[in-house]
Amino acid sequence: MTTVATAGQASGVIVRRFDETAGWTDEHRIEGGWPTASPGNGGWTTSVVDLETRLEHTTREGALEVPGADTRPAALIGPRLAHYAAWAGDGDVLCYVVPDGQALSLRTWRRGETGFRTHLSASPLFPAWVPGTSQLLCHHGASLTAFDAVSGDQRMLSATATGFRTPAVRDDGGSIAWAEVDAGQVHVMTSTLQGEPARAASFPNGVALGFRPGSGELTVAVATSPESGVFGEVVTLAGEEGARRLVKGPLAAFWWAPNGEKIITLHPTYSGDGRFQARLHDARGRFVGAMESLIPARDTATMIGFFDQFAVSHPCWSADSRWFGICGRTLTEGPHPSFSGGQGDFAWAWDTRTRGLPENLGAATMLAFDRA
Repeated sequence: MTTVATAGQASGVIVRRFDETAGWTDEHRIEGGWPTASPGNGGWTTSVVDLETRLEHTTREGALEVPGADTRPAALIGPRLAHYAAWAGDGDVLCYVVPDGQALSLRTWRRGETGFRTHLSASPLFPAWVPGTSQLLCHHGASLTAFDAVSGDQRMLSATATGFRTPAVRDDGGSIAWAEVDAGQVHVMTSTLQGEPARAASFPNGVALGFRPGSGELTVAVATSPESGVFGEVVTLAGEEGARRLVKGPLAAFWWAPNGEKIITLHPTYSGDGRFQARLHDARGRFVGAMESLIPARDTATMIGFFDQFAVSHPCWSADSRWFGICGRTLTEGPHPSFSGGQGDFAWAWDTRTRGLPENLGAATMLAFDRA
């Protein structure tokens, strides 16, 4: 069963389910925003903002407040964003980031417990779980550190971790990747949790990293300049082949399908109105199809700007690799939105098997699919 949660402009999340006969149908509503699913149909965690902020985890048994995630008065870590939350692959431990005075606090909570553990206070924070372990990686400042969510032990993996945002982790937990800058070059490093790091490739500018699911191939998006958030190309590092171009830019983000057989890249259209187009490629980078261009919704724009981080917590691919989702507004005939107010933002679900027209799931500013 495939479910997707969509968050609107105001507080409130709608969880929808896909059925081969009935299509997309509303299942239930949850308070809050920024929904993220616990793997194994373990419920949804949402960020609630009113006079205070808190994280709530909702299952069939009801909603409970996540310990240590409240702030009074309400505080944000980004535009309309009060928390960042990501479940471990087994759905047992939740990692979350909350404002903590002048910095951000990295915390974990184990399902069923009344307390929480604080691992780090710094800013910015870019965490990622290592599947099959209790290890939580976090890139903070120029450091890459591994934290044990059970014992609280920590170990520094790199003291010169720069030129990237979120560490990449292979889906079997067997390899991790990050970057280090030296002599004007960004060096991509790979290692196991206990092994010695090795240099995999070097690039002239900053990178965003991600492993192709089901393989050991490391995918690298290379920025067009040291200060740019636009990427000139996406390359893959596959053993003795070295760096091979997968998709040519300019582009703003990439997302692998969970089965590793397809990849979506997001490209600016340069139409002057902020539109982007999601393009579908096979695993070798061959173009397969594209969605109609759209202007990303405000919360979706945040996700795009940090796509490597949100990919590990708020997937825009369904777990069966069939549906790709994105929120925004398409432009039709008539006055330009700056003169007419334009249409609102909607959630669009694109069936990448049939590659027909995307389905409109209703008004929304961001979405996230459930996790297997």
